[in-house]
Amino acid sequence: MASSLPFFFLLWPVAEIAAVVIVAGWIGWPAAIGAIILSSMVGMALLRRQGLGLARRAQADLQSGLMPAESLFDAACLAVAGLLLALPGFVTDLLALLLLIGPIRGLIGRWLQRRFAMASGTPSGTSPGGAPVIDGDWVVVDEKKDPEDHTSLPGR
Repeated sequence: MASSLPFFFLLWPVAEIAAVVIVAGWIGWPAAIGAIILSSMVGMALLRRQGLGLARRAQADLQSGLMPAESLFDAACLAVAGLLLALPGFVTDLLALLLLIGPIRGLIGRWLQRRFAMASGTPSGTSPGGAPVIDGDWVVVDEKKDPEDHTSLPGR
């Protein structure tokens, strides 16, 4: 994955330029440039609006006693969509539109959950280091007591 990252950053601008040329061939250059500018403006508005929406949804989830993981994930997807819309180009706009569709965000979220669960490889009953989890009881020993008094220790 890391070795394909430079290839991705070289391929992305080429794909964006090819998409602009193709769309401009269909609708004309002025309309294509106008669509790019309009999508960037929509992206900036979405980013601005999403910042407040994220805080409100997370706060509402916390007040109702729910963990705000799903609303935070949705908000993160919407923020990424806004960022992609703010970048000029039709390929990034298409990716952003996919992130704006709720069911697609759900599919991405479930895929990421499975991916991270497999990557962690932590079966239940073990710690992340792979050592077994041992249940036990413990007692806090007060050091201010007489160190010679062993009656308060368990098993004595």
